[in-house]
Amino acid sequence: MTFTTKAKYSAIRKKYEGPLDALVVLAAVATLPIVAAQARGDGTSWVVAGDWLIWAVFVLDYLFMVLTVEERWAYTRRNWLKVLIIVLSFPLMPELLALVRMARLARLVRLSRVITVATRGLHAAKSSLAGKSLMYVASTTGLLVITGASLLLILEPATVHEDFWGSVWWAMVTVTTVGYGDIAPATLPGRLVAVVLMLSGLGLISTLAASISAYFIGSERETEFQTITERLERIEGMLKDIRARE
Repeated sequence: MTFTTKAKYSAIRKKYEGPLDALVVLAAVATLPIVAAQARGDGTSWVVAGDWLIWAVFVLDYLFMVLTVEERWAYTRRNWLKVLIIVLSFPLMPELLALVRMARLARLVRLSRVITVATRGLHAAKSSLAGKSLMYVASTTGLLVITGASLLLILEPATVHEDFWGSVWWAMVTVTTVGYGDIAPATLPGRLVAVVLMLSGLGLISTLAASISAYFIGSERETEFQTITERLERIEGMLKDIRARE
C-alpha cells in the first residue's frame, strides 16, 4: 500500500527516506550484538549508549514517516512492526519487567526483539538497495548470519561458551552448509534456528554466487562495448579524413 506524502514534505521525504533506510539497516545489524551482550549480562557503558542510540534511530524512522504522510493512523496500522520494535527495543524494558515481577520474560523479549529487528532490517535493505541485487543479497546474507548467531547465543549460551564471535562462526558454517560440527545446538529451538539457516543458506549463497558472476560478466561486456565504440569512432574519423581529402 502506498501512502500519500504531504505536499510540503515531499521534497524532504525524497531526500532523506533513502539515507534513513540505510541507517535503519545499520541499526538492525548493531542491535544483534548488543542484545547478545545484554544476554550475557554485559551492562557496560558502550552497550547502554549503543542501545539508546539504536532505539532513537527506530523512533526517528517511525516519526519521520508518520509525520510526512497524510494517512497517519492507516500508516501506523500497516506498519505495526515499527511500533512493536520501538516497544521491544526500549532500553529500560528489562527494568520495567523486573518492577512488575516479570523478569523471566526478558529472554522472550530479547528473542522477539532480534526477530522483529531483523525483519525490519531486511525490509529497509530492500528499499535502500533497490536495483542493486549484489549488495542486497550480500546484506541479507550477512544479516541472516548475525541474526542466527544472536538467537543461538540467547537460546544456548553454554553451547557457544557465551562468545558472540563463536556464535557468528557457527552461523557462518551453518548458512554455508559446511557443517564442521565443532559447535552444535543441543535444544529444539536451537536446532530450529539451524534448520532455518541451512535452508535459507542454500538459496542465498547460490544467489550471491550468481550475482557476483553476473556482476563480473556485466563488467566484461561493458568493457567490450566501450572498446567497440572507440574503434567505431576511430573508423568514423578516418572516413571523415578520407572524404575531406577528396
